[in-house]
Amino acid sequence: MDNYVYIVAGLPELTSGFENTGFDYGAVKEGIMELLSEKDQQLVELMEEGFDENTLGAEFYAKAAESKNRFIREYFDFDGRLRNLKVQYLAKRLGKQGDSYLVELPEADFEEEKQILEILADADFVQREQKMDELKWEKASDFARLDYFNMNAILAFMVKAKTVQRWAELDPVKGQEMFRKLVEEIRNNKQENI
Repeated sequence: MDNYVYIVAGLPELTSGFENTGFDYGAVKEGIMELLSEKDQQLVELMEEGFDENTLGAEFYAKAAESKNRFIREYFDFDGRLRNLKVQYLAKRLGKQGDSYLVELPEADFEEEKQILEILADADFVQREQKMDELKWEKASDFARLDYFNMNAILAFMVKAKTVQRWAELDPVKGQEMFRKLVEEIRNNKQENI
């Protein structure tokens, strides 16, 4: 199958009708999955595990680190380091030991550490969550920066679509804002590659 140009070009042009029709991540995912090979469907399923708080842990992050897909490896290495910082920060604030909740990752510089700690220090929970999701959004874009028509572009889209869904459920106004951002990125990428 692997007709990535067709799939990426066919990603939903989510427009201003969003306010009326809502955003359905499940339907978007289903439409994409129908067009993917079995191997690529497995990548999406692996990524989906990373969206599920119940499956996150050492086993998941080890599986992601062993993936042959660069986007999966890089995105979930970032995600694991971000989660470890959150655990350490919260444990320190609560005067607890958080070491047993940390995911073991290879030693590496984490250039976003300072930015994440500043976000975590924000007293406004909603602002903190929005900034954290915006950082994840940016990193998904970074990890697929030169991937216009391949599986990494689809995986980055899925990360962003999941973020849109999250904010549509939590805060319709913020969901619409994230939705418009996703539409704008899709339009810009398509225009750059014509």
